[in-house]
Amino acid sequence: MSVHCRHIIEKELSMKRILGLLFLLVSINSAAQVHMDVKLATNHLWRGIEVTDGMVFTGDVNYTLLGGLVNLGFWGGTNTQGSYKEFNNHLSFQYKGFSLAFWDTYNFSIGASYNNKEFFNYRAHSTGRFLDASVGYCFGNRLPLSLSWSTVIFGRDRNADNTANKYSTFCYAEYPVWVKDRWKVDAGIGGAFALNKKDSKENFYGTTDGIVHVSLKATYNFVLLEHEMPVHAYIMWNPQANRAFFQLGMQLFTF
Repeated sequence: MSVHCRHIIEKELSMKRILGLLFLLVSINSAAQVHMDVKLATNHLWRGIEVTDGMVFTGDVNYTLLGGLVNLGFWGGTNTQGSYKEFNNHLSFQYKGFSLAFWDTYNFSIGASYNNKEFFNYRAHSTGRFLDASVGYCFGNRLPLSLSWSTVIFGRDRNADNTANKYSTFCYAEYPVWVKDRWKVDAGIGGAFALNKKDSKENFYGTTDGIVHVSLKATYNFVLLEHEMPVHAYIMWNPQANRAFFQLGMQLFTF
């Protein structure tokens, strides 16, 4: 084969690669969507913990790719007193009933007992953030049971002498016990433990292994001028800590 022919073939292959890459980018972009939602609640409850009290605004801006298979975004929250401040990055993957999510959580509230002044500090011994990895599965409409396993894989989940991660884990199950018209009632239960129990069974969620979260949430899909604004009442018990919490909340808008 002559040098001239080889040059022609190489140019054609290069052009095909470029066109293929452009086609892939256009396909991804055509399936991509930007979403945003803002919610209001009387406190912030999470995995058996009342993170903060007072009126709390939370918002999420995210970007979905590949027809919803990939989602990345930013989540933030604050209360009306200004004492609670949180800003998180998140990345998730969804395929049929399976999900995989990573939440990079940074709560820089006033009076925190950890480093709340260095957002970009990712040093294991001194960071104020934690990275939570979750894998979940929803069985579908015939059996709408959702199961998840979440482990803190990095950050402020350390042992007493700050030499190793405890890998605190939260396992959760949720099931809609009643659905009718615009109403839905979900029941959930979650247990926590540390994968690294050396020297102590204490974990991110409690003082030892056990049930730290039992919940009941009633949601009504309220519609105002063709705009859906779900409102809810949420009860959460923490048997291990001997505590209970009540929350009222609503979704202000989403698009």
